[in-house]
Amino acid sequence: MNIMPNKIKNGKPNLVIIHSFPTNSTILAGLYDYLADFFIVYPIDLPGFTSGIKPLEVVNLESYANYLKREITRLEIQDYWVGGVSFGFLVANMMGTHKHCRGVLAIEPYLGSENLKIPLFRKLFYVLSIKIIEVGNAFYRVWHNPFIQKYLLMGSSARFDKKIKKILDVMDARTFFETAKILLTSHETDCKLHEIPYILVINKGDGSIRADRIISRFALDVDDLLIAHTTAEHYPETITKEYFEKRIDKKEVDKILEFVQKYNSDE
Repeated sequence: MNIMPNKIKNGKPNLVIIHSFPTNSTILAGLYDYLADFFIVYPIDLPGFTSGIKPLEVVNLESYANYLKREITRLEIQDYWVGGVSFGFLVANMMGTHKHCRGVLAIEPYLGSENLKIPLFRKLFYVLSIKIIEVGNAFYRVWHNPFIQKYLLMGSSARFDKKIKKILDVMDARTFFETAKILLTSHETDCKLHEIPYILVINKGDGSIRADRIISRFALDVDDLLIAHTTAEHYPETITKEYFEKRIDKKEVDKILEFVQKYNSDE
């Protein structure tokens, strides 16, 4: 477990947050620093996404969700919001409802492969490539191949820069490929939204996911919903606190905090 909570107890709501794919709490430290101005932040790294946490024996959404449940139990916090960034939302949502969970913060959420801005032929190529790697148990042999890292793994949706190279250096190879297969083969209809409050933070111009489709799904299925808009990119070149301060308008932040306060257990 890699937990770095903000220890200041000043009335801020608790936020348990799960990173995107293929990142971790170190890569997203700038985002978490930004969120820490408004929440007591408890980042949870998923197994295999950092060298300090042993990979799952079976990599699937249920295993990730069960891991998340155990880690939240270990935190011993009474009331919290659970947040997920992109793929992290899918894991958080898969966990289901809990009496201590006040709601879900969905940051540029991934719901299913239909949401990805990737041509069908490219998805099929990626899935077939991963299956070949699985059959040959070649996860670790291909992992550090520059061609594989730059073209097959990252595709067109993420920049192959020092930050991506950093996560490739610490992430478990099998975890990467099998989680990528989840992203490429999951269906939006399998992502069931619950009867709890949701905050959707999304960029209508997101270059990696189909924002309009996601907004429509939340609006259709969630009764207690707040939509907050941002201009943050899905894979920013610079992931700093200052970046998010510029990309999320203060009016949007105020809307989020007012919405969260409605479900504060101290009311």
